[in-house]
Amino acid sequence: MKRVVLLLLLITSAATAQVGTWHTYTDMKLVRDVVAGDDGYWAATSGGVFHAHADGSFDRYTNVDGLSVIDYTAIAMDAGGSVIAGSSTGMINVYTPTGGWYEVSDITRAEEIPARGVTTIRTHEGKAYIGTEFGLAVYDLERREFGDTYQKFGSLPLRSRVNAVHFDGTKIWVATAAGVAVGDLTNINLKDPANWTSWDTENGEAFGNVQDVFVYEGNPLAILENNVITRYNGSAWLPWVGSPGGTILRMAEHAGVLYMITDLGLYEVDRSSAVLQLGDMLNLPLYPQGTRFMDIDIAKDGTIGLGSTFGMTLYAPGTPWTFRKPDGPNSNFFRALSVDSDGVLWAASGITDGGRGAYAFDGVEWVNHTVALDPRIRTDGITDAAPESGGVMWFATWGNGVFSRQPDGETTYYDGSNVPGFPGITDNANFPAVRALQFDSRGNLWTLHYLSNARMLGCRTPQGQWYFFSDPSLPNGMIVTDFAIDQFDQVWVMVDDPAFRGILIFNANRTPAQTSDDSWTRLRANDENGINADEDVTSLAVDVLGDMWIGTDRGLRTVFNPGQPDRVSKTCFNTRCNIEGQYITSIAVDPVNNKWLGTKEGVFVLSADGSDILAHYDTDNSPLLDDEIETLLIHPGTGVAYIATKRGLSSLVTAFVQPETTFGTLTVGPNPFRPGKDEHVMIDGLVEASIIKILSVSGDLVAEIATPGGRIGFWDGRTSKGDFAPSGIYFIVAAAPNGSQSAVAKVAVVRE
Repeated sequence: MKRVVLLLLLITSAATAQVGTWHTYTDMKLVRDVVAGDDGYWAATSGGVFHAHADGSFDRYTNVDGLSVIDYTAIAMDAGGSVIAGSSTGMINVYTPTGGWYEVSDITRAEEIPARGVTTIRTHEGKAYIGTEFGLAVYDLERREFGDTYQKFGSLPLRSRVNAVHFDGTKIWVATAAGVAVGDLTNINLKDPANWTSWDTENGEAFGNVQDVFVYEGNPLAILENNVITRYNGSAWLPWVGSPGGTILRMAEHAGVLYMITDLGLYEVDRSSAVLQLGDMLNLPLYPQGTRFMDIDIAKDGTIGLGSTFGMTLYAPGTPWTFRKPDGPNSNFFRALSVDSDGVLWAASGITDGGRGAYAFDGVEWVNHTVALDPRIRTDGITDAAPESGGVMWFATWGNGVFSRQPDGETTYYDGSNVPGFPGITDNANFPAVRALQFDSRGNLWTLHYLSNARMLGCRTPQGQWYFFSDPSLPNGMIVTDFAIDQFDQVWVMVDDPAFRGILIFNANRTPAQTSDDSWTRLRANDENGINADEDVTSLAVDVLGDMWIGTDRGLRTVFNPGQPDRVSKTCFNTRCNIEGQYITSIAVDPVNNKWLGTKEGVFVLSADGSDILAHYDTDNSPLLDDEIETLLIHPGTGVAYIATKRGLSSLVTAFVQPETTFGTLTVGPNPFRPGKDEHVMIDGLVEASIIKILSVSGDLVAEIATPGGRIGFWDGRTSKGDFAPSGIYFIVAAAPNGSQSAVAKVAVVRE
């Protein structure tokens, strides 16, 4: 019953969502910078910005919530409550309590400067001092304009990277990649390098990259790259505090007490330079491997907040660190996407940086499955996920074979220890690197083995028997990338190996236990009379009609009869759909058979036969996070398009939803409909290829509408003559193409 309710919730929420609505899903775990406000903390992360309220709730902001980009590196707040966030691209966004976010793009548009990323931000007397990779820029928050930009500090090299800014009365201190400098804000010409005092060498020791600068009880302090805090006594910089553990990163003060963080711990430093540890060290087994502190800020009430690689945390004496972040996937890596029988979206992270596990999204919340969160999982290097009936999920891993997960979390692994002949890689038979997995029409699970020391394909039958296969004419250790299974249960394997580049088609004739009827077919990638790629086949997808669509490094190809795989057709050569030359990274087929193509220039949506471009989405015309697409999936139950890039996951609500098999109750909205204000009436509950007629109460035909082909259709409120319909009640009549069934709903039109 729970699964039925969940599926209904997913379908209902998608149906009520505005078609064309975008969402962004990113991991906000990597907190690079934090700033304390009157109500909790604000954080700059690799997945956007969040506000952690004092009551424990979060507001998350991405490029669909007012921000311009997604990768933020610095954040600050002024006395009036405005929040200033800077990004790795140089883009600045400012949040005002009364007006929300606005964009400041001057730095990112300064193309004459090669490196423009924001490194730190501090506010002082109504101005934001923005440290960058090329110097220090001053932004007037009231006038919303830039003033001076300082690119040279005393004798330091031109355009030195600014790592930190600190104010001490009228003095402004900067820590740079080449040393430390101080200027006086009463001097009206700090653009002149001569008006800065700088230190890059003292007592014969090069300062080098200075991480932070701070003035404590009148004494300037600097964190040097040799992991020592040095103190200036008025004539010389002398070592003052060494690291008790880890790399010293930042300093902060509250009520006369100096604090510092290393990447591993929080410390209090007294006037005699004695160091007291506060809280646990992060290298304890209690915390996920790789957890490191990134930044510190202290609220007015003395609450110490820290940003880390695992979220935001507050210091509470005597208790372990508790890291928190807004709901989201465990990382921004998405190698493969699938939907289970309950309508839940599953994502496999792949193996970048060792992998980040798998994540599940039910349309409302994310649940992450990792080694740190579930000891039954052996590795975070999960390369693919495939659903089986009954809520069972199967996962491919990098080095640990495959495993199944029951709805209650019970996990079973399959590798060389319990499956005779299970392939490892050529250099290590005990390291089974499984690239992908998929079920065929008969419930057989197929697995793809990378650099296999034996066979490249595996097959597990529903009875639990395993069989393994390879093209006998090719050597072991082949570089295989992905595969698809066609309507005849043939397995199409993409190969990118010096020994062969293209597609290997394996036909077991649906008898994996019997090898005598097996056959292999080769389609070379660069065959001018076949696939005709420059070098690589990049993606495969089977459409609703059973046709095989092939993505290459120079365009799209189609095999309209997979039973005759050597008949390859070139796609989209006409002027309405000229995508020849595009590098196709991914292909997805929606429920009404449109083709969604991921490329290095965004997403192209083609009509069912591939003859027309229905839409093109990129970072210039949509909230896509990146133009280079990693993978795509169209949710069959909701019509939501999920688009993965290296920067995170985007979703787009579409009208291409799995149609109903029979008519039930039509849902229409908005109702009443206000022409000119509302974009359209959405009609939900259609069967495949429904015909919609709009009738007046007297039975006159007002308009006849063609639908996109799925469960949802639209009426723009106009008559067949193109005029808006008058105010009144109208009947919406939807009928199957052959007239065998129909459904009726009412809508009120209100002209204002």
